[in-house]
Amino acid sequence: MTQCNYEIRPYRAGDETGILASFNRVFRDVCGAGYVDRTLAYWRWEYLENPAGHRIWIGLADGVVAGNYSGTPQRFATSFGPRTFVHAVDSFVVPEHRAGLKRPGLFVSLAEPWFDDVAARKDALVYGYPVKQAERIGSRHLGYRRVRTIEYLTRPAGEGGVDVPAGLTLERAGSLGDEVDALFARTRANRRCLLVRDRAYLAWRWIQVPDAATTYEVWLARRGAELAGVMVLRPVHELVPGACTIADWCVPDEDQDAAAALLARATRTARERNRSTVMAVFADQSAEHARLRRAGFQLESSAKWHERILMHRTFDPAIEESWLIENWWYTIGDSDLV
Repeated sequence: MTQCNYEIRPYRAGDETGILASFNRVFRDVCGAGYVDRTLAYWRWEYLENPAGHRIWIGLADGVVAGNYSGTPQRFATSFGPRTFVHAVDSFVVPEHRAGLKRPGLFVSLAEPWFDDVAARKDALVYGYPVKQAERIGSRHLGYRRVRTIEYLTRPAGEGGVDVPAGLTLERAGSLGDEVDALFARTRANRRCLLVRDRAYLAWRWIQVPDAATTYEVWLARRGAELAGVMVLRPVHELVPGACTIADWCVPDEDQDAAAALLARATRTARERNRSTVMAVFADQSAEHARLRRAGFQLESSAKWHERILMHRTFDPAIEESWLIENWWYTIGDSDLV
């Protein structure tokens, strides 16, 4: 590890150029020849255009970004009232400034004021899917706690029907209207902890993201003029090799026909794109998890390919680990994994 005095501080306008240069350097090494550099447009979308804001700290060595600890805030609806969760993403230290496990080092020196800032802002919880080394450091020094190892719900694309139940129509959306807010209000009725999937969030996450039209498909299920459900697909996605991934989902638990219509669309898209598998992630206790199991989806641990462990640190005494395990409703699209 290079020995130097670091300037550790919150993000300032213009820091993104240095953050991105160091980020791409680190992940070129981690991901290998297939890595595509992150663009400035994507970074600005993820942080500066996020309707919930950003949480970013950097460590500078002689004016160069040596480390970064970042998070994207998310508005949550919980049985305790509105809360802000922060998804920790993109944290790194460049190789010559790493300490490993020998001592806390720059990673922890960055993370500690970042977590202090989160607490001062009254954010309720931080979560993420850290790589192994970050998990070990975070568990030892930063209070990371495990929620669960993520399991994927998978079914061969050749299985399952593709007929849409009578009375429903499907359309691919390039924009979203205020009707999404009313749909989310119905969707959250039976759920005690979930990300707010209103128009502002869904439009930012899936439509305003750079390259949205070639990366994601946003599907609407309608019953007459009424919006009955929203599903987001990433047709080509390799968390599970050959998968068409259901990235996001906003359907009331009781509307089985809307759920069936959107699942039929996911299956049809997988076949049209010559994908071998339809894949999704839903919380173990959710109605969607049970529905997909009944539809023939099998559980496969993410460890079969690249283990994904959901970790958290809570700052709200009302949000206990056991409560999270029982009540947190999530999809893979709540994270940066898709």
